[in-house]
Amino acid sequence: IGKLSMRRVAREAGVALGLAHYYFASKGELIAALVGASAHRLHAEGPPETGDGAGPGAWLGRAEGLVTADRVRLSADIDSAALRDPVVAEAAAQRHRDAESEMGRQLAAVTTTAAVEPGDLPSLSAVLAAALDGLAVRALIDPSFDLPAAHAALQHLLQARLASQAGAAPRWRTAATS
Repeated sequence: IGKLSMRRVAREAGVALGLAHYYFASKGELIAALVGASAHRLHAEGPPETGDGAGPGAWLGRAEGLVTADRVRLSADIDSAALRDPVVAEAAAQRHRDAESEMGRQLAAVTTTAAVEPGDLPSLSAVLAAALDGLAVRALIDPSFDLPAAHAALQHLLQARLASQAGAAPRWRTAATS
């Protein structure tokens, strides 16, 4: 994103710079529009629903399949640009809210299957989405970081949190054990 310019966009699109600025007043507006468009596309590619009773561990394991190095790099780049541009910041914030909402929807489906009712699903979703983002960035930065072990630990934490709210310790299959 740092290397992107409206002049370059216009040149690669084969249009005059004035036309590019007609549709997007700034680079930030262009980035915000791209973030919104990519969020809609990623939502369509979302993790599969779980109806198999496998619990949050299995769902989290399937959700991990959507995390690719390119997506993580782009997400981190967007968040970095958001720190400098309020237009990008709003688009990035909406992207995070959408991810948390989807995480909440998926967790609600999984916890219903597991007969567990989480007390604060929006907060749990936000924490889980942020943790997955952070772990993915960490794995890109540090090749020695054990991402599968970190995902397994996150699955265990999620299961413990949900089990503590249910007052019991239900056993769910995790991605590692299924």
